[in-house]
Amino acid sequence: MSDSSTDSIEISALREAGRTQAFQATLAHREPQVEAPSVEANVILIAHPENRLLGTRFRLRPGSVIEIGRSPAAEITLPEVLSISRTHARLEHRGSEVVLEDTGSTNGTYINDRLIQGENTLRSGDRFQVGAVHFKFLHEKDVENAYHLAIYNLVMRDGLTEIFNKRKFQEEIEREAVRAERYGRPLSLILFDIDRFKKVNDDYGHLCGDYVLKRVTEKVGELLRSEQIFARVGGEEFAALLPETPREKAVQLAEKLRAVIEAKPFRYAGFEVPVTSSFGVAELETGFKRGDALYEAADRALYFSKQNGRNRTTAYDSAEHGSVAGSEERPS
Repeated sequence: MSDSSTDSIEISALREAGRTQAFQATLAHREPQVEAPSVEANVILIAHPENRLLGTRFRLRPGSVIEIGRSPAAEITLPEVLSISRTHARLEHRGSEVVLEDTGSTNGTYINDRLIQGENTLRSGDRFQVGAVHFKFLHEKDVENAYHLAIYNLVMRDGLTEIFNKRKFQEEIEREAVRAERYGRPLSLILFDIDRFKKVNDDYGHLCGDYVLKRVTEKVGELLRSEQIFARVGGEEFAALLPETPREKAVQLAEKLRAVIEAKPFRYAGFEVPVTSSFGVAELETGFKRGDALYEAADRALYFSKQNGRNRTTAYDSAEHGSVAGSEERPS
């Protein structure tokens, strides 16, 4: 024999459940279903025939398309790798998927050592090969991607200022010089250092010196574009590599940077610390031995600025500053 009070509770619960389900169904009918936001992804260069750019990360944002090839117009351009076609492959981020497509290359495109045709959806962790260059594809949410990013930052970024370090700069100047030379495109370099930086350390302490270095990089970084490589190449020496930029434009930018650094003293621990910088500018010229000579030319112009009063910009002129040829060894 059933307990009437129990029956009434069960019937009441069933009715309430029915009303709740009906209410939820009504809400589902009325409110549009919102898809989960797309996740950014990354392509990491893991093998190169000349061991260049190892660990370099290329970000894929939702809706973006990235071309890979030797063409200077490609977002991932590798002009030094002859096994890659001018337009070799294409990556496209579509919603929650990233698709890789070979675009009629000579040597083919491979995913996990398998030759592909048409469009192929990449899974996080896939390796793909374009000519002799290998990449790894990772979703940004993956733990492994965070690991690769941490290693990349340790290897390629300066620990104090968090901009690129000399190693990264050396790779980029050689790569951009090859591209500029091959396709007849302008490439300029700005070198600058902080005037009398030792005096800043001596008068206000090394913590103040570190503060000045970080503030200078912040001010300069705000005026540079994303495709311009900004790096710390010495204690208080910095470089800005400017693809697609002739010397005249580089000089204008250098003057703008010099003025913003000089504009007002930096404040540290109640002190006003006046800071100025000296600049040297050079453009890649015919006869230069690629990146080495470009660096040497800008360095000579910088030296001229420092020898002639500091807090000024000098553009390299072979007639005034001597000819350069570059060497196999990179400048220290």
